[in-house]
Amino acid sequence: MSLDPGTPGPHRADRVQTAPVMAHAGRKLRPRAWGLALIGVVALLSSPTLTVWSASAEYGGADGDGHWIDGAGTPLSSAPPTVQVEAHTAPAALAVLLLVVVVGVFLPPTLERFGKRSLGDVVRYAAYLAVPVVVVVGVLIYSVWQGHVVMDQIDHEVLRPHGFPWGGVTVTTGHATR
Repeated sequence: MSLDPGTPGPHRADRVQTAPVMAHAGRKLRPRAWGLALIGVVALLSSPTLTVWSASAEYGGADGDGHWIDGAGTPLSSAPPTVQVEAHTAPAALAVLLLVVVVGVFLPPTLERFGKRSLGDVVRYAAYLAVPVVVVVGVLIYSVWQGHVVMDQIDHEVLRPHGFPWGGVTVTTGHATR
């Protein structure tokens, strides 16, 4: 009796390999420095554009006869004050963001040289998470502060409004002109 490979039968099961085939394990996913550097550059460039705004107010003006008056209509002997506020990102905020990126890029290789590779990965993952958190939380808190506190100060005729420390405020005061 000859076994023809094309004929069905129990002889085919004898030739099937039953040993498990293992897939290649591959490389472990590790956070890379170039990705963090790229995210850091984008964050450093986009953060200042998200926090720029300006507001101005003139606390009075001129009446129908051309005499100076304040916001309540009381006559003044000189021109009423004006305030212009320009908000921008504070250099300290950019320094914190830059520090997070630099630590996330350069500390893990140093830790790896001392046998702490997993700790270096944790530092880099933390930096990957910290960069967007620093930008988003900083912009949100800054926007709420500037939108409520500084604008309220301008509405209440404060001549030197103060801004949130995360963002800088340039205040220019002067007098109204005709």
